[in-house]
Amino acid sequence: MKTAPPDLLAQLDDIAGLDYISWWPLAPGWWALIAAILSAAVVLYWRRRAYWRSWKGDARRALDALEDQLPGGDAQQIAAALSALLRRIAMRRSSRAECAGLEGKAWLGWLTSKDPRGFDWASQGRLLVDAPYAPAGREYPAQSLKRLIDAAKRWVR
Repeated sequence: MKTAPPDLLAQLDDIAGLDYISWWPLAPGWWALIAAILSAAVVLYWRRRAYWRSWKGDARRALDALEDQLPGGDAQQIAAALSALLRRIAMRRSSRAECAGLEGKAWLGWLTSKDPRGFDWASQGRLLVDAPYAPAGREYPAQSLKRLIDAAKRWVR
C-alpha cells in the first residue's frame, strides 16, 4: 500500500529578501570621475582668480565701471577715461615705446592693427581722440561709447 505523499507546499522554503545593495562605497570608476571633476573645478577656480588679480582683471573692472556710468553720466568724461584706460592697456600689451607717443589717427590706426578681433578703431573710435579736448558740454552718443567699451573688453581678454 502506498502512503500519501507529503504536502508539497510544506516542503517549499520561503523566499528570503534580497540583500541590501549600498551605494557606498563607490566603485573605483566613480572615485576617478569625482577626482577629475574636483580637479577641473580647482584648476578653473585658480585660473579665474589669477585673471581677476592680474592687470587684465583690473582693466576689466575699470571698463565695467565706465559702462555702469553710461546711463546718466557725462559722456565726455567717460570717453576721456576710456581713452586713458586704453593707453594703459596698450602699454601692458605692447611696449611703452611702441604706443605711448602715438596720437590722433596714428593712435587709432595702431589700435586697429593690434586688435585681435579686428575692430575698426580708426573709423569708430574717433571720439576717443576728440572727446578729451572738445568744449565742455558736448554730447556724445552713449551707444557709440558702449560699442567702444565692448571692443575694449574683447581686446583685454
